[in-house]
Amino acid sequence: MRGVFPPHSLSGTGCPVDAIGQRIERLFILDYSSMHHRVPKPQLITYTVAKQVRQLQLLHPRTNAIELDKMTVVVSIDGACRNNGKSKARASWGVYFGPGSRYNSSGLLSPELPQTNSRAEIEALSRAIDTIREVSYQDMALQDIKIRCDSGYLCQAMSRWMEEWIENNGVRSNGRAVAHFDKLREIYGKIDDMTYGDEGGLHLQFWNVPREENREADELANSALDG
Repeated sequence: MRGVFPPHSLSGTGCPVDAIGQRIERLFILDYSSMHHRVPKPQLITYTVAKQVRQLQLLHPRTNAIELDKMTVVVSIDGACRNNGKSKARASWGVYFGPGSRYNSSGLLSPELPQTNSRAEIEALSRAIDTIREVSYQDMALQDIKIRCDSGYLCQAMSRWMEEWIENNGVRSNGRAVAHFDKLREIYGKIDDMTYGDEGGLHLQFWNVPREENREADELANSALDG
């Protein structure tokens, strides 16, 4: 991921740093997390039926035993679009909390919105944020949220670029308008409220993963298109 560098020392948050060494708090990179990066991949994420969410597992620093990271929630998001770029394009979104979770959701993008994959991914994020708020209200122990997404652009936008875009009223440094800026700003405001505002207390990070590691959310999005 461009512009992202390893921290001077690993921590449990998995935060990288930028070019001047400042922590990127809302970005999670597994290799930089001291508690999680040595957990075998098949055991890294587990589904907790009682809570209806997936959670990370960690390696205990003293015993080296694999244990549940009880404060975490792992949610995957994705968008899908068929006939992308054409007049008959149709887009959808999917949000995945776990196998059979009551929090899983998917749907078609409103026909009034641009029918593109990128707008569908933003819709998936918006829906996920609303559900995360509900989940965290119901269980105050769930405070460390990881949003898995295969869009590097969306992960970077929400973790690094939004503050500058807001300061510039939705204009990039190259002078071009930010696509779907109003919706991105709305989502960013909700995340700020959940982190710092009256609803504060959550630690939310974006986790960029390859497409093959995001299949469940992709399948949910495509199921909406299949009807």
